[in-house]
Amino acid sequence: MKNPKYFLLTLLILPLFNLAQVDTVLFSEKATHLFPAFPYKTSYTSIIDRRGIDFLYSANMEFGLGIYDIADTSQIVPVLNIPIADFDSLDVSNIKQRNNSLFAGIGDFQVNTNRASGLAILDISNPASPIFKDIWDTVAFTHGVSHILIEGDYAYLSIMTDGIIILDISDENNIQFVSYLQLDLNFPSPSSNAHNSRGLKIRNDTLYVCFDRGGLRLVDVSDKYSPQEIYKYININLNSTAAAAYNDVFLIDNYAFMSVDYCGLEIVDIGSIPFTNVQWYNPWGCNTVNWSGADLHFNELKTSNNDSLLFVSAGQSEVFLFDVSSPANTVLKGAMANPNDSVATYGLDVYGEKVSLSLVNTPFHVPPFTPFFGRPGGLKLLSYSVLNGTGINSRTSEINNLTVYPNPVRKNLFIESENSIKEVNLLDLFGRLLYSGTQAGENKSAELNFSNYPSGTYFLRIHTKKGIQSRRIFVQN
Repeated sequence: MKNPKYFLLTLLILPLFNLAQVDTVLFSEKATHLFPAFPYKTSYTSIIDRRGIDFLYSANMEFGLGIYDIADTSQIVPVLNIPIADFDSLDVSNIKQRNNSLFAGIGDFQVNTNRASGLAILDISNPASPIFKDIWDTVAFTHGVSHILIEGDYAYLSIMTDGIIILDISDENNIQFVSYLQLDLNFPSPSSNAHNSRGLKIRNDTLYVCFDRGGLRLVDVSDKYSPQEIYKYININLNSTAAAAYNDVFLIDNYAFMSVDYCGLEIVDIGSIPFTNVQWYNPWGCNTVNWSGADLHFNELKTSNNDSLLFVSAGQSEVFLFDVSSPANTVLKGAMANPNDSVATYGLDVYGEKVSLSLVNTPFHVPPFTPFFGRPGGLKLLSYSVLNGTGINSRTSEINNLTVYPNPVRKNLFIESENSIKEVNLLDLFGRLLYSGTQAGENKSAELNFSNYPSGTYFLRIHTKKGIQSRRIFVQN
């Protein structure tokens, strides 16, 4: 088995960004599955199965839908590839999961020769043998599907310059068209090709749409048959520095976090209109001329640890991690960034301690017209550990009620929690797993014996019913 690569992120981030208060967060590279160099093949979105079974799904564009076994975390084993012929000959561009259903956006959003856009739904009760429930697509919109959002009985599709589509999926075996909305192409300035619908989030019947260089758009979808664009936002300072191309959005409390290609991360107060900028991370000093070939291109956003950690895919710099437990004071905490290699990420997913990265193949990188070079495409599986017990807190207070004592410890260490303890891991300073113990039932306490461990610093990773916490432990023998 290949030796895992460990990244002590404090050492990496401090020289690059010169930020204070950077905690040590450990990414461990578990497995990599690279596609052949030819024919060109890319993963744009990957999802770790949400039912606790060890499968990974990947939207592989012109190569369809890939299904992989990750039971052995040191390997990503191909199980099945569903070709685009089964998707009405449309590329698989984006995927989402809800229970036993997998939703696939179909239509290549990267090219202008697409013949249709649509949605497919598959039953993945048995991931090794999925069954199609329904496929819906239309030649009325030919710019492909960049993002999909599943909410209740409806699916929302981002179809680039064409805007958004709303579908009724109350009967997953019979997808029905509901409505379509073309967003304003004249804000902040007219454009027929740079305003593209991308990341989507919904809150209280308001759809938040990243419209690429057209800013963040709000759409009232209380009437699904008649959606209305109600507000537009763009950071004027950011846009004048280098075009504010918003790719994805995540909502936490009264704040919107937006990945900006390629100017970092913007945090916006959305508590009242007009929206106001709170923070803007621009670690690479983007400007109007250094877009092509820049190592940092923020793309997809995912959260973990009860929305206290924000993961961002970052083009040739792979993945960045922010502490957003206090949204108005967001702090960069770590990254796995190898800016000089040819590995480039577009999509990512986070589930438990697993992180999947979708690697893109960009063989026709032609500066200054394309963003970066990446080769080959594929998938990467990581794990992560927060190794500072006080620097990053969960936003949900109920999972913080956990006591570990005595510390320092000589012999027996006791763990007490208000929530049942499922698993306890012990790691050394390099993130290597020294011990792992599981508990059945609703046991809210655990005990570890340190008599045979040398004096020094260790880290506990405690899995409770409500989440995962880490504690720094000092052993004195």
